[in-house]
Amino acid sequence: MADFEYQGVDRAGKRVTGTVTAAGEGDVRVALRSQGVRPTRIARKKGGGASGGGLAALLSGGPAQPSLNLKQKVLFTRQLQVMVSAGIPLVQAIDILGEQTLDASLRTILRDVRDRVSQGAFFWESLAAYPKAFPKVYVSLIRAGESSGSLDTILKRLSRYLEDTDRLRKMVTGALTYPAVVSAVGVVIIILMLMFVIPKFESMISAQGEEMPLPTAVVIAASHFFAGNWLSILGGMFAVGVGVTRFISTPEGKVVLDRLLYSLPMFGDLIQKSSIAAFSRTLQTLLNAGVNLVDAIDIVKNTIDSTVVSNAVGKIRGEVEVGKSLGAVVNNMTVFPRMAVQMIGVGEATGNLDKMLEKIADFYEAEVESAVSTLGKLVEPLILVVLGGTVAGMLIAMYLPIFKMAGGV
Repeated sequence: MADFEYQGVDRAGKRVTGTVTAAGEGDVRVALRSQGVRPTRIARKKGGGASGGGLAALLSGGPAQPSLNLKQKVLFTRQLQVMVSAGIPLVQAIDILGEQTLDASLRTILRDVRDRVSQGAFFWESLAAYPKAFPKVYVSLIRAGESSGSLDTILKRLSRYLEDTDRLRKMVTGALTYPAVVSAVGVVIIILMLMFVIPKFESMISAQGEEMPLPTAVVIAASHFFAGNWLSILGGMFAVGVGVTRFISTPEGKVVLDRLLYSLPMFGDLIQKSSIAAFSRTLQTLLNAGVNLVDAIDIVKNTIDSTVVSNAVGKIRGEVEVGKSLGAVVNNMTVFPRMAVQMIGVGEATGNLDKMLEKIADFYEAEVESAVSTLGKLVEPLILVVLGGTVAGMLIAMYLPIFKMAGGV
């Protein structure tokens, strides 16, 4: 936990300031709104300490926090939901799961969570101490279920939400990864040909003393260049790869990469649809659990992979917070398709925003699945034609002198 200083306006319109101890800025906003305060500025207190379990160790430079993969989270959530539905007390259920699990990271987390809950802490608050294992959307849904007394229902929705989110992410990642892998394999094959195959053809052609055709001379020159500078070329490629990887791991680099992908003809449409589906699914799940709209949008912003859409959602939160309707705000943003904008507007007008968001998520998840299938059918032949054409062109260039000599004979 960390200390945050805030400035805001209360229900009477008076300016208020103070300090709140929370796991993050989003939790500060939630706590202030529950007190009737609309925050205008939140900042981590300078020199403010941290307290509490794994979070304290992380902020103080201690050992790294344990993290969980999606499979572990889904399994834990499902098992806990079954035990809570059966009437087993929460502390006992956490203790049983902690003793049964074979994963050391999950066992460490559950033992600490059990101790916190048994000492009087909220379950969601105990989970919030491990942000690498339980993201903000997970903690917020648990908090909503714990506050409303429907923790078992929320756990069931949460496991389904995690599975839907992972399925969507895998579809998009697979669509983007396949062309890159095939292209890399093709480049390796071309490099091996330049280093080992072309020199053998060259020695055979040179022995005949014939003048080489231009395509053959170009391929042989490329082979000589690579063979004489292969160490420098591979070192340069490695350095560029490391530099690009480090750059795109920074916030600025991620923005540049996402904008580039978003502008690509086929991939941009796929990323837009997947981001809208993720936005709608997450927002619908949070609203259905009882989280208010402003806090839900704040949480959704951190769950979307595309910075283009994430930045747009950040702007939405600011405008909705001052009283504008969600439909009116998204209507002015080009990242949201017209159909999604219209359905959000209808959902707000009829008071069924959560149900309409669910329909939007279902529609665009189906669109993503269809787009991934179509993209695979289009990209695979294209890559094979380009790489196969390059390899075939190199071989034809090397066979030209042989054909010439055969014709002369």
